[in-house]
Amino acid sequence: MSEVGWIPDPGRVRELLATSGCSWPAPVYVESTGSTNADAVALAASGAVDGTCVVAGEQTAGKGRHGRTWVSDLGAGLWSSTIVRSCDHPARLPLLAALAAVDVARDEGDMSWAIKWPNDVLDSRDRKVAGILVEAVPGGAVVGIGMNIEHPPQEFTQAGSWVGDSGVSPDRSAVLAGLLSSLYRRTQQPWDVALTDYRVLCRSIGADVRVVLPGGEEFEAVGVDVTNDGHLMVDTGSTSRIIIAGDVLHATMAP
Repeated sequence: MSEVGWIPDPGRVRELLATSGCSWPAPVYVESTGSTNADAVALAASGAVDGTCVVAGEQTAGKGRHGRTWVSDLGAGLWSSTIVRSCDHPARLPLLAALAAVDVARDEGDMSWAIKWPNDVLDSRDRKVAGILVEAVPGGAVVGIGMNIEHPPQEFTQAGSWVGDSGVSPDRSAVLAGLLSSLYRRTQQPWDVALTDYRVLCRSIGADVRVVLPGGEEFEAVGVDVTNDGHLMVDTGSTSRIIIAGDVLHATMAP
């Protein structure tokens, strides 16, 4: 076990993965890096195996969706990127990764987290507590998951954290192992099972939302459903639309 509480122990993570039936290797820990996603993309290009995970104490150039920066302060969270080669439908990985984050919060922290479409993870008070960035690589994808553990970045006052929601600082080796084993399990289970779980956990269904499309178009609507392809169906009041990509802002949440 690491002497520093916020450093996951790779050997112990590997033992926990094996106990859960997951064959993925021990994670690679680095204290500081520019981006765990960039590191994992490089490892994937060199032939790294399915389940190879890079986890960092901090990121100095963390990546978010649509080219945004993900703030990753030293010791404040769990910043990991995992090479997934065993998923037949990589486009589903953002939704499956969000489910994995909700799973580990329930299993390790007894917390009821939820999802804002497509893959923002919300704590029990609807504060963003984790984000996901999936990047394609030859023969698979890199799944980046950034989770606030001790506290959110100071500049994001509306964000949440594991400790803020549970009141307890968790065993990060157990959290990382749980996250990876759940991600593995979610990629192996039938899609209809995962999609049913996702629909139950998706707070965008039934919510008043503002949709911002990549081209700049904005409109207000109500979330209706998540399609079999994982897209968000909304009702504008005059028509139904399918949102494949874009930002969806809940009326009750800060952007």
